[in-house]
Amino acid sequence: MSSPLVSVVIVNYNGEKFLEECLLSVFNQSYKKIEIVVLDNNSTDNSVHLLKEYSARINLITSKENLGFARGNNVAIRKCSGKYVALLNNDAVARPDWLEKVVAIMEGNPALGSAACKIISYNNRSVMDSAGLLLTNDGMSRGKGREEGVDSFNETREILIPSGCAAIYRKKALDEVGLFDEDFFCYCEDTDLGLRLQLFGWRCIFVADSIVYHRYSETAGKFSPFKAYLVERNHFWVVMKNYPGYLLWLNPFFTIKRYIFQIKSLLKNEGTTAELARDVSIFKIIQIMLKSHIDTWKNIIPMMNKRKFIQKNKVIKVKQFKEWLNLYGVSLKDLFRERSHPAQAINDKKFGA
Repeated sequence: MSSPLVSVVIVNYNGEKFLEECLLSVFNQSYKKIEIVVLDNNSTDNSVHLLKEYSARINLITSKENLGFARGNNVAIRKCSGKYVALLNNDAVARPDWLEKVVAIMEGNPALGSAACKIISYNNRSVMDSAGLLLTNDGMSRGKGREEGVDSFNETREILIPSGCAAIYRKKALDEVGLFDEDFFCYCEDTDLGLRLQLFGWRCIFVADSIVYHRYSETAGKFSPFKAYLVERNHFWVVMKNYPGYLLWLNPFFTIKRYIFQIKSLLKNEGTTAELARDVSIFKIIQIMLKSHIDTWKNIIPMMNKRKFIQKNKVIKVKQFKEWLNLYGVSLKDLFRERSHPAQAINDKKFGA
């Protein structure tokens, strides 16, 4: 039986300093039946010149504007011809058997719509970056296993959602449920797509020996106000579109509970909220929260229209969603746990934010 074509998609913005290593890791895959689609998000560094040097081996798309992660990936995916679409961040490096391992699992189980790879910290290869995503009752997400030891994640098992940093999607599943929601721009779009796939009956698996090393946003060492705004706004949209009705109505309660937890963390100078406050004034944080709420409600009609489509076509019952939150839930304490590696803090510059 012939091997299926895999389309590898890389979205780049000003990633010149680590882009070549990323590309070379894809060129060196043991799995050879691949096409590589790279979209450059109007980089201002030397990225495009570097990419053109590899024009014979990649399909290069140059955008005249920064499309963000969601739309940038969508534009690239629409150019793909593969049975599978594999996403890889431009600051990630794949092991030579990355695709071989994950494709074998996907081919063996047609019910799988997506797969998560074992994403390990590039700078500290003894700790995890992500083994998929965990969820809260109010739609926030965090990488499963982040900063935990890699040896605790040696078992291939079913999970809920892959991280968009390094994930593989069955093209047939994407054709059915749709691509990333471009209104998100970046952040939480992988949570949204992953939940949509699950709601439509497509399963997801974590492939323990499909390994990628990720520089967890190495370029910048600070939290960004724009990132905080996007996460706050987008996670509400995740709930509006995908969560059961009872959780939609309870969302204000969960949000207040989360804000109380964050205020306490600020007073104790603990957690990622306090980490943000070290670089941004409390007044600015309040402005960010207010703007996120205003913009959330500005878009409530289109989001609820998207909800109608999802809820009409889903095959999963409320009971199953409750089980997901029990199996793949994350506490507020873990959600806002401060990173022990400051150099690995979130970097919005990857998407021009």
